[in-house]
Amino acid sequence: MNKADKRFIERIRTKVSRAISDYKLIQANDTVVVGVSGGKDSMALLDILANRRISFPFNYEIIAVHIQLTDVPYHTDAEYLRAFCKSRNIKFDLIVDNQKIIQNNQQPCFYCAWNRRKLLFEYTAEHQYQKIALGHHKDDAVETLLMNMIQHGEISAFPVKLAMFDGKFELIRPLIYTTNKELERYSQLIGYKPLPYDCEFAATNRREQIKSLLKQMYQIHPDAVSNIFKSMQDIDRKHLP
Repeated sequence: MNKADKRFIERIRTKVSRAISDYKLIQANDTVVVGVSGGKDSMALLDILANRRISFPFNYEIIAVHIQLTDVPYHTDAEYLRAFCKSRNIKFDLIVDNQKIIQNNQQPCFYCAWNRRKLLFEYTAEHQYQKIALGHHKDDAVETLLMNMIQHGEISAFPVKLAMFDGKFELIRPLIYTTNKELERYSQLIGYKPLPYDCEFAATNRREQIKSLLKQMYQIHPDAVSNIFKSMQDIDRKHLP
C-alpha cells in the first residue's frame, strides 16, 4: 500500500474518531452491536471500530450481527462475514428469521428493513448491551432528508445518537462525517470484496431513485451533498415562508 493510500485510511479513521468524540458515542466498557448487512459501509465500520479499539486508552467490545430473513431474495455470504470478523477479533452472530415478508409480490423493502431493525433491537435488549452502531454516512442522511421532504413534506433525517426504549440502549451512527465515495475507497483498500447483491426489488426501491438524484447533484456541484448536510445545522428561519 502506498503512502497516499495509508494517509487516506488514517484520514477516514480520524473522521470517525472525531464523530465518536463529538457526539460521545462510545464509552469505556461499552458493548457495541454493529448491524452488518455485508455491504461496504457496515464492513468499513467494523474495520474502523476494531482498529480504533487497538489504539484507544479504554476498551469496548464489538459484536457484529447479521440478520438473515429467509423470505426475501437477498442473502449474503455469512461465512465471509464470520472470517472478516475473526481476523479483527470481533464476535459474529447470525440471526435467521422465517417471518413472512413478501405479500402478493408487493414491494417489501419497508417491511424487510423494519423486521431487520426489530430483530436487532430485540437482540441488543435481551443481552443488555449498551449500543447499536449502524453504517449510515453523510450521503444516507441527505438521502433521508430529501425523501422526507419529497414524500412527507417535512425537514427531517436521522440523529447521530438516539436513546431507545427509555434509555435501555443507544442507536449510534459513527460514520456520519464520511461520504459514500470515501467509504467505497476505504473498503477497497482494506481488502473488502463486494458480496453479491441479488435482491430483485432493489431497482424499484425509492431510496435507489434518490441515490440517482444525488449523483446528479454531485455533477452540479462537487460539495452539494456536504452543503445540504451542513444546511440541516444552519436553518435561517427568517428567510423561510
